[in-house]
Amino acid sequence: MKRSAAFLPVLLLMPLLLLLALCSGCEARQREKFTLPEAPPPLPQPGDGYITTLYYPDEEWRILIPLQRELAETGTAVRSTLEQLTAAPQRQKELASLGLTPLLPAGTEILGIHIDRLGPARVDFSSSFLEYDPHCERLVLGGLLCTLRQFPEVERLEIMVEGNIPERFPGETPGGLPLGPECFVNLEVDDALEDYQKYTAVTVYFCFPTPPGRILYVPVTRALPPVEERAAAALQELLAGPRRGSPLFSDIVPGTALRSLQIEEGLAVVDLSGKLLDYEGGRTGAENMVNQLLLTLGRLEDVERVQILVEGEPVELPEEINLTVPLEPPAVYNFY
Repeated sequence: MKRSAAFLPVLLLMPLLLLLALCSGCEARQREKFTLPEAPPPLPQPGDGYITTLYYPDEEWRILIPLQRELAETGTAVRSTLEQLTAAPQRQKELASLGLTPLLPAGTEILGIHIDRLGPARVDFSSSFLEYDPHCERLVLGGLLCTLRQFPEVERLEIMVEGNIPERFPGETPGGLPLGPECFVNLEVDDALEDYQKYTAVTVYFCFPTPPGRILYVPVTRALPPVEERAAAALQELLAGPRRGSPLFSDIVPGTALRSLQIEEGLAVVDLSGKLLDYEGGRTGAENMVNQLLLTLGRLEDVERVQILVEGEPVELPEEINLTVPLEPPAVYNFY
């Protein structure tokens, strides 16, 4: 059985990995009969505002799911982004329609923000911040860090409550230890990892079904024994699919094999077995499959474009999705 944890600051990763084994006896999610999904809203036009990424838990507090939203150019971007994590009534309603919930407890106020390029960023919350369920602590702290790490000026994060740094948070995480810099969202630890000071972390993308049928793409970080070919390891983990009991699914057909992978001058050429073409779900299934590959490879620093081959040949899918040319990973996804 694989070990999983929603989030851990990198400084806490090594001593606590063994303590964060979360097991589940649930069977893998069964795919329901395909229905036409709800269309995502159109992307904003350039100049209308800025797009920010926000991390919200699903309603059962199992995973963090990124949403991208357009915010107006008013106030400071960090404060405006943090405010989107609070439990405002209209926001709660919008998130509930997607099967998500606000990250911060109701009544949480942002009392202050201090950004210091020479030290950790500090965010001061009202006392309501501490009213979350202690069992949800990794998601709360991880969601805050991952949301703020998108800003170049934020590398590490210290959380204050009413002007003071808590000695410990409700779930016993030490308060005096800054979070970051790594954001290991939806962390899963491989059973084969024995030396917790030496590991390879890869991020893969799976799918989350919302109540109206829209699909959201969710990053999962997997901690593996050290490997030389990180890109190939990421693809192998993607092809392996979600862990048992996960609320996520993959539209990449089980049994699809990685034949080869080459990365040169920003272009990743990935060759997959013919099993890839046995996907179901029509255009939606094809789009999910392609986006999972693009988003996973797009997380690698040296990948700008991706050429997908099947049995060594470029293909065009019946849904008029052209894989004969290199594709760029989507810069905006899960826009809402």
